[in-house]
Amino acid sequence: MSRKNLSKREVAAAKTENDPLAYYRLLLWLAFGVNALAFWWQCVDRYLAPRFLFLSVSLFVCLVLLWRDLQKNADWRLHTFDLLLLTWYGWNVASVFWAFSWSEAVFYTQKVSLLFLVYWLLRQTLLRSETTARRVLFQATVLLTWAVCGILIVQLIIAFTRNGLENQALYDYASAVYGNKSLATEFLFFLLIFNVFFYREYVRKWLFYSTVSLLFLLIVVLQTRTVYLAVVAGALVYFPARAWLDAAFRPVFFKKILPLGVVSFLLLVAVVALKGRGNSLTERLNPATYLESVSANERRFVWYKTDVLNRDHFWLGVGNGSWKFWFPSKNIEGGYRLQEQNVIFTRAHNDYLEIRSELGVIGILLFSALFLLALLIAVRVVQKTVDVERRHDVLILAVGLLGYCIIQYFDFPRERIEMQVILAVFFAWLTYLGGNVLERLPGVNVQTSSRLFSGFWAAALLFNILIGWYRVTGEIHAMRTLTAQGRSDYPTIVREARLARNMFNEYNDVAIPLQWHEGVGLYFLDQMGPCVTAFGEAYRLNPWSFQVLNNYASALLKQGDIQRAIPILEQTVGINPRFDEGKLNLSYAYLQLNNYPKALEWAQRIDTIPNPQTEDARNKNRETLTQQALFLKEIQNSMYPGKK
Repeated sequence: MSRKNLSKREVAAAKTENDPLAYYRLLLWLAFGVNALAFWWQCVDRYLAPRFLFLSVSLFVCLVLLWRDLQKNADWRLHTFDLLLLTWYGWNVASVFWAFSWSEAVFYTQKVSLLFLVYWLLRQTLLRSETTARRVLFQATVLLTWAVCGILIVQLIIAFTRNGLENQALYDYASAVYGNKSLATEFLFFLLIFNVFFYREYVRKWLFYSTVSLLFLLIVVLQTRTVYLAVVAGALVYFPARAWLDAAFRPVFFKKILPLGVVSFLLLVAVVALKGRGNSLTERLNPATYLESVSANERRFVWYKTDVLNRDHFWLGVGNGSWKFWFPSKNIEGGYRLQEQNVIFTRAHNDYLEIRSELGVIGILLFSALFLLALLIAVRVVQKTVDVERRHDVLILAVGLLGYCIIQYFDFPRERIEMQVILAVFFAWLTYLGGNVLERLPGVNVQTSSRLFSGFWAAALLFNILIGWYRVTGEIHAMRTLTAQGRSDYPTIVREARLARNMFNEYNDVAIPLQWHEGVGLYFLDQMGPCVTAFGEAYRLNPWSFQVLNNYASALLKQGDIQRAIPILEQTVGINPRFDEGKLNLSYAYLQLNNYPKALEWAQRIDTIPNPQTEDARNKNRETLTQQALFLKEIQNSMYPGKK
């Protein structure tokens, strides 16, 4: 049959079959481009589980399509970095067996499987055709840059017209694409790195400079200090190193960039001197004000408590995904928002410390070794390479990796799927460029087991798809539960909370078991038997949440089981010594037992917020004092029934 008699679909299929690079291009577009924009608005977290599911499906499809080509042309020698990354994944798998929550541990662990697969498949793509990889990733970078910038500009305009460039307003509005403005700004930083990496691909240099300027401007306006630090550190490494490595760049560095840097430094000194008082943007540009901020004090508190927790779980940690459950176990006394505003921390905002907590000393050593080895490879490649363009590629990738290291000291990129893809790109490209270096290091050839190796990862991806599907469907019902709770629609709360719960989705977004929502609904429906059962299961799934403990005890009190309720309430106020509702419940419990001294003691221990700064805080104090006065009067009447 002649080619002209073939249908367009048949021609495309024949062309694809003869050009396996088409599948590699599809892989790069899906993993790096589309995945970073994927979301499902009906989920509690519109980005995390949907992107986990999307990337797992994408990688599985591409692995199947590339199966034959990989068997024939892949590099089946697992070099030192591959083995280190696989060991890191293996340690995550092992930690599932001592983790507090199996469902959370599996989810966190399988994110590492995505990191390895994106890394390994991208490295195979680079070995197959670096030109193809550069072209596709450049196109995806341009698409992402303008899509993300466009969305954020619209949100910034809305925020500015309503509240100006006030930091909290930016948190409220600049949330599309990645969930909050910090994660969005961090992604902008990595887009800045990739745009500089692909600067040779820009035919029109004015477009390159315009893109880089826009990214930098948005980073400044979004006021994320972590990214400010990453940008400054990156610039201090990139420009001097490039001038040292590239003779043609030296005149530009000394005549333009260095004078500009000096002026910028003097401006920074002036900002530090003024401390930026009275202006949110100026204040946040000043690094000196950070240590005085509420955010810094809160972060130091969380890190200190995490360090206390780590002493009890030195070698193995508490298990993957389990920090958020164990953290309150050392009590939250001293954390203002945690105690007074019921704010729940589900991340340590420091990936190193969180990994140290969850995976122990062994885990943090493996994790740190990945970055150290990648940076050592970069240094070695620069020493051995004379090609200026290659040197520049290695330099900017190393700067990006350095920025990643800084960001994860203050934030949680290891949790987010799009950040894991970025990390995989850095690792894959650096190890590809450092191929000659890695060939001299130990490795394992798995050519004879290539089908088994590919089959294992195909099975892992199918498992990921199952996890992702259950997480997404569970979160959809969890969102409906929250909506019903806002309407006080208790029958719907119970129904949707039960539908939201499955073997891979047991908690809401703040680590509260879904049975807690069910228990709340049953409590107000006055179905106390099932209510106590639901709260009891929530207590089993999170025995250190003072909200869960208090509600469980309240249900027991309403059922008349006072002796079981008291130790649970004592545990509640042990975790949060300023939890007034727990103290009132304890006072009530002892009053029911006619233990008036104990009832009086707990009623008198009720606290108010010291030095309230907001109207909400002052209203809470007035309400607390009113409740305390009424309860003290009730105790007094019970102690002296005939006395007025």
